[in-house]
Amino acid sequence: MNTLCTFFHAQLRYNLIMRAFITVLVLIFGFQSWTVADDISDFEIEGMSIGDSALDYLSKEEILKEIEKNKYMYRYTTDKFGEVYLYKKFEKYDYISFFVKTDDKKYIIYRISAMKDVTGDINKCYEMMDEISKELSQIDKNAKREEFTDDHPIDETGRSKSKTISFKIKSGDIAGIQCNYFEENLRKKNNWFDSLTVALQKKEVEEWLHGN
Repeated sequence: MNTLCTFFHAQLRYNLIMRAFITVLVLIFGFQSWTVADDISDFEIEGMSIGDSALDYLSKEEILKEIEKNKYMYRYTTDKFGEVYLYKKFEKYDYISFFVKTDDKKYIIYRISAMKDVTGDINKCYEMMDEISKELSQIDKNAKREEFTDDHPIDETGRSKSKTISFKIKSGDIAGIQCNYFEENLRKKNNWFDSLTVALQKKEVEEWLHGN
């Protein structure tokens, strides 16, 4: 599995199980200011960053409940990390999730991602993706940039598409963007929606998803 596929692997697995491909994104274009950064943790999503404690947003009991509820999605790997969903009304986004270490009493965030529905305007999604890509490239001028457009794996007809851009910096951390478009009849039948995704991820999560 290449870097791009692995980066969004967790979201894809969850969406297949839930039968509603809810990719997690942040809508930055036109709403949030990004500046030149030296580290992936310098960026924010709804005021939250990698390196923050999930305890700033949820109680210990809520975090443990989320980890337990979602661990079935990661049976193929170890229990080093757990996924935590933050359920609240956000200013700009529809959905946010974290990855934290299960044995970390501070529950430091190692991956953060957020989502917003962009159904009906996939071209706008691509415009946003290009703009966000320019901003994310400021993390590291020498970051390895990867991009591809492919048939969406959830649609055997090949009429649904997924476009992804990622930046892998020297530390091994990754910032990525993804636009997902579903064929209209398939989308309506399954109550899915088109989406733009942005996620920030530490190297340790990438290695964990690979089974290392």
